[in-house]
Amino acid sequence: MTLTYAIGDVHGRRDLLAALLGAISRDSGGRKSRIVFLGDIIDRGPQSRQCLDLVTRTLESQPDSRLILGNHEEFMLTFLDAASPQARETAARRWFPNGGSETLRSYGFEDTGDLEAIAGQLGRDNPGHIATLRNAGWMAETDNLFFVHGGIDPHLPLGEQDPVTTRWIRDRFLDHKAPLPKIIVHGHTITASSLPELHANRIALDTGAVHSGHLTCGVFDGGAPPRFLATDDHGAAIEVCEIRPVDCRQQPYSGKF
Repeated sequence: MTLTYAIGDVHGRRDLLAALLGAISRDSGGRKSRIVFLGDIIDRGPQSRQCLDLVTRTLESQPDSRLILGNHEEFMLTFLDAASPQARETAARRWFPNGGSETLRSYGFEDTGDLEAIAGQLGRDNPGHIATLRNAGWMAETDNLFFVHGGIDPHLPLGEQDPVTTRWIRDRFLDHKAPLPKIIVHGHTITASSLPELHANRIALDTGAVHSGHLTCGVFDGGAPPRFLATDDHGAAIEVCEIRPVDCRQQPYSGKF
């Protein structure tokens, strides 16, 4: 059976991502495995370009792995794909204050005055990264789990979800307590404790890596209870260890999802 490692929001922390990928390689012990990146690889942290290097190489070396497009990758593509200078300016006003400026600096852009020139050069000089983003999906799934960036519309079947909604949704999904067709594994909204959270109908993996130093992945092995690996950058070196999640469920774990 294939092990699935789902990694929460990276946000430009290449140091944490490299450490976690190394730990995943050791943890899998040679078993067949895949990595699902839950999106928001870029923005806010200092090394978005370097993070996309790692993600692209991982996807190339492990064809079963997947990148799910996050809302921050959507910011970047919207900027690149703008049909007019006015549209690009609007996209820049949304993207740059939300971490886009840090991403552009990682690509060597210190002056963000000429938006048309930036968009043109960014696309020309980084075709591999742009292809990685364009080839990203909006979901992945197993028999019992459904992986998305932000969540789902709880009132629609999984097959009728709007991909854009799954990147951006918050309260309507997070406040939904009733069962869902599958357990939803997601990032996008930082957990209050900077630890992964188990809920009755979802598993939250955005542990605020860019500020907390905790980049988390869930380890899913069939019907076994999930395990969690996370980084800690508060010592002399980045450590990765297995951690206990915050259990927000009302009922004890039943042994299956």
